[in-house]
Amino acid sequence: MRAMRHSIIIIGIGLFLSACGSSLPPVTSAQGAQAAPPAPFEVPPEDPQRQSYTDRSGFPEYVIGPGDELEITLRDIEVSRETVVVRPDGNISFGLVENVQAAGLTPTELDDLLSRELSRFLRNPKIDVGVLQYKSKMVSLLGAVQSLERGAQQSGQGRYSLKTRTTVLDLILVAGGSSPEAQLNEVQLIRGGRTYELDIQKVLNTGDKEHNVVLQGDDIVIVRGANLRSKKVVILGEVAQPNVYMFPENARILEAVSQAGGLTASALRDDVRLIRVDEGTPKMYRMDLARLVGRGDFQQNIPLQDDDIIYVPRSFIGDVNDVIAKIEPLLNVLLLPATYRDLYTTGGGLRLDTGTSEGSGDFIRTLPGTAGKSTATPAESSDGDQDGGAD
Repeated sequence: MRAMRHSIIIIGIGLFLSACGSSLPPVTSAQGAQAAPPAPFEVPPEDPQRQSYTDRSGFPEYVIGPGDELEITLRDIEVSRETVVVRPDGNISFGLVENVQAAGLTPTELDDLLSRELSRFLRNPKIDVGVLQYKSKMVSLLGAVQSLERGAQQSGQGRYSLKTRTTVLDLILVAGGSSPEAQLNEVQLIRGGRTYELDIQKVLNTGDKEHNVVLQGDDIVIVRGANLRSKKVVILGEVAQPNVYMFPENARILEAVSQAGGLTASALRDDVRLIRVDEGTPKMYRMDLARLVGRGDFQQNIPLQDDDIIYVPRSFIGDVNDVIAKIEPLLNVLLLPATYRDLYTTGGGLRLDTGTSEGSGDFIRTLPGTAGKSTATPAESSDGDQDGGAD
């Protein structure tokens, strides 16, 4: 059974590599065993002191806190209005009464309390309490959200006041909605020093309310998007969509190939090259995706680093100058352009014998993290002779 499951994993990766835009295979460890399923969703704990609303009256109503600005109206012989700010101790003073506890009450409850206090001085006082500015419970929204032109109304990233029962999806919509590059299945909620992963895309697709967490004061919501992804990777050669891509911290080679639309039919799977700048020096690694597929060598699926360049050659490489002419304009915009022509010569380690590249240095390396292991051999030419730049 174990061998059968291992074969199924390998077949799945093979289908991924042969089809453009197909989904990633199951996440696996370096030894090829299938990783454990993700942990069940953990519901963030609630703090009653930070909640913005209560259902005590039978419907959601705002809970007043320190810093809130209130408008209190007294209708007696004449109408009088007064603006008061809830003090840090949670108290307010109004009219003839001093130090009335307002924090923790709803406007309706504070209305009733002030009416009772003022009834000692006035006959049947009529009080109205409203909130002018909500300042006691704020949340932060960051990441891939739209910033719209809509006058004085706030939009985009920033600090938002909680005015009633507000969910994560409510906050994103109020802020202007997510931007096109938003990854709604990777929304983060930071609460009480811990980070929780929310799948808001699942909320939209299925109506599942579990991930649509109700916000409370001091929460931080981060909508992941390309602008938050930390690794810039250039993917060139025989992929469906060569381009510059952004990836998250834990991205690996297979994810990069998938993002680029998968390998083309003419791609050389056993000699994919990774160019990486290490302490200012460009180094080249060989990745054998055929070995990954055929033998389950998951050491070939190495983690990406910022500014990596992945080059997938053709099964039959034509004139090396033609290859360079196609990719050099993009490389010139990126990293160390003067070094890359050397990488496409025998001295630099690629597959054609163009003569030793003067000053090219020793570029071929074993895969990062696998030095000395038999599965990570230096690159070899298609006829079995080791290239001039190999170790």
